[in-house]
Amino acid sequence: MPLLPTPSDHELRVVLEAGFLLRDLMRYDDASLVFQGVAALRPDLELPPLALASVLIRQGELVRAQELCETVLARQPDSLYARVQRGEILLYRGFRDEGEEVLRSVVADGGDSPHAVTAQALLDTMAALTE
Repeated sequence: MPLLPTPSDHELRVVLEAGFLLRDLMRYDDASLVFQGVAALRPDLELPPLALASVLIRQGELVRAQELCETVLARQPDSLYARVQRGEILLYRGFRDEGEEVLRSVVADGGDSPHAVTAQALLDTMAALTE
């Protein structure tokens, strides 16, 4: 029996939302703590490490952010969220061809998911920047 009760899914959603709010307010250290805490409570979830990666992206720690994405993809290779985030990171790191390839695969596999929409938006932005 655990020392503390495991939070419900609803409670975890609220905590994650607080983490995203902290991230958006540029309180990166606080947001990182939230996402790391949820990841410790629920290591089976892909969202906490990817949320932490989103903080690292904003802080310019792209290699570390990519490592988190790769860790998620090692467990869940079909994760559209991890794939689109990895593609984005690759673009930021200057690996345009590889990043665009990843994003095109998300568009192809993602249907009308929000991740496919994000991937297409990133591809459109890259195309517009090179016209």
